Amino acid sequence: MRPAGRWTLLVALVAFAGSASASDFKADCAALAQGFAASGHVVTAEFAPAGPVQLAPPAPPGVTGPAPDSCLVRGRINERKGIDGKPYAIGYELRLPAVWNGKFFFQGGGGVDGVLRPALGLIGSGVPLPNALSNGYAVASTDSGHLEEPGPLGPYLFGLDPVARQDKGYSSVPPVAEAAKAAIARLYGQPARRSYFIGCSNGGRQAMMATQRFPELFDGVVAGAPAYRVPLAAIDAMGHNQAFLSVAPRNAEGTPDMGSAFTDGELKLVADAVLEACDADDGVKDGMVQNVLACRFDPAKLVCAPGQNSACLAEDKAKALDRVFKGTRNSKGEPVYAQWPYDPGLAAPGWRAWKLGTPKVSPPNARNMTLVPGSIAYDFMSPPEKPADLLSWVQAFDFDRDPPKVMKSAGGFEAGMEFEAAFSPDLDAFRKKGGKILFFHGAADPIFSALDTIDYVDRLKQRYGADTADFARLFLVPGMNHCAGGPATDQFDAVTALDDWVEKRAVPEMLLAKARTAPDVPWSGRTRPLCVHPKVATYKGSGSIEDAANFECR
Repeated sequence: MRPAGRWTLLVALVAFAGSASASDFKADCAALAQGFAASGHVVTAEFAPAGPVQLAPPAPPGVTGPAPDSCLVRGRINERKGIDGKPYAIGYELRLPAVWNGKFFFQGGGGVDGVLRPALGLIGSGVPLPNALSNGYAVASTDSGHLEEPGPLGPYLFGLDPVARQDKGYSSVPPVAEAAKAAIARLYGQPARRSYFIGCSNGGRQAMMATQRFPELFDGVVAGAPAYRVPLAAIDAMGHNQAFLSVAPRNAEGTPDMGSAFTDGELKLVADAVLEACDADDGVKDGMVQNVLACRFDPAKLVCAPGQNSACLAEDKAKALDRVFKGTRNSKGEPVYAQWPYDPGLAAPGWRAWKLGTPKVSPPNARNMTLVPGSIAYDFMSPPEKPADLLSWVQAFDFDRDPPKVMKSAGGFEAGMEFEAAFSPDLDAFRKKGGKILFFHGAADPIFSALDTIDYVDRLKQRYGADTADFARLFLVPGMNHCAGGPATDQFDAVTALDDWVEKRAVPEMLLAKARTAPDVPWSGRTRPLCVHPKVATYKGSGSIEDAANFECR
């Protein structure tokens, strides 16, 4: 087992090669402001002393990440005017540490991007350890070719420009990677020895996209909770929205109170029933469902009997939940996206935030309502639609009529599935160069189904057979919500595992994971092995259930 502190033990960490002193490093950093190969317009290049860095929203003020002495570079590539008359560019940030380990880390994005996040090397996996920059990696981030505008529709308006859509989908990654590698070679006097792409959610999709479209760019990627079929997942979420709206009480104005469709008590009731049905499948009752694929649960068992009004669900709520977990279907019964695993993490705040939102809030603030409809209408549909009232648009969404609008190019716009999806199992070129891809996915992820990621890995196995394990491995995280959170051991170091796999050919058989301290985690500090799918962390039969040493992958 890899100890949690392993991340901090740097291999081949080297001082800045090309300067004899800190003053030389500062001068060579400032010289990057004059431009370098593929740099585009360099906005700033300056020495940044060690200290905390404010994280980008949604992180609140005061939430920071550590940064060592480094060279901070910001620039813009392909500055232009869009067909909507607005200025666009691929914005990027580079942070190049004074003490460099010889490697490059491309930090994936999130949501619909439009934000230039600090290039610290964060992946959102719950790891409280020093970030990649602090561990000597040169790090790049990008806004993916647009900046978020103000207002409720501001995040999506870039979708009215077809080039901005394409940049967000895939074409912003190569120029930023090229600029970053050029800056690294210029500043340190030598190229990066290894290059990695690390991301979760949209960043996980970008990681998969890179292995398929640009296999030459990276030696390895971490794809966490990958949004690799995001247009279809978004359409599925519209079905979930309709299901929950159908059982939501109405406020005084007649608007559905989606946040009150299920109370916290009702979600806990379901979570407890899932545990009762599936917890012991891994050899011990410990509040976690390790054997995800073996879990069988039917919410109909919780329907209130005649005269029963507590510790049960109304029949319409049980049916709504069943509809959600079976996945949205069209009028022919064909699935739009995927089914969803039952996991006790459905009672965690992260699940509610995506699926239901806050009770007694109007209009509904579930992320499936605030993020998904605008993405479909403006970013995925061809040509884009422009609904004025997203709630009414959600309620009127038709699963026969509307999904084809993201499947075909129209009106001069590339189809959403063409530029957003990363579902090809053809990794021949990436595999041939020795590339490695490490997947992780929370079993209680509320926006992208872990079963869909399992399906992708299964398709790799259909293509490559037993050789798949030589370059692609999936680790499921029981209880974890989207990228982090939930009653889970969600603190783990996927980056060191990837680096060891690439550099030392140390094949990752498991990841050691730890539970954080949080209100939704009843056993902070618990450790578990995260096993390579389809193996399951199974209790050996003796010893503390809080200690990973007493579990093995079977």
